[in-house]
Amino acid sequence: MADLVIVARFSSRPEAVVAQSLLRSEGIETLMPDFNVLMAEFDPSMMEHGWRLMTHEDDATLAQEILRDAQLGPEPSA
Repeated sequence: MADLVIVARFSSRPEAVVAQSLLRSEGIETLMPDFNVLMAEFDPSMMEHGWRLMTHEDDATLAQEILRDAQLGPEPSA
């Protein structure tokens, strides 16, 4: 994956995995570079910046919009 950018950071692994799954379900390729490293030798000091979720620069804006909309939840029905 060339031209990667961070689209989100998460303080917990489950949050990062759910966000990654959501983006992948929308057809956005993602990468979580810290995932396996942190699971192999977990050191709390490594989590200073949280789990990084990355995607192609071209998909970054859409990915951030999808994640933001997911946090807002569904709009109330009229």
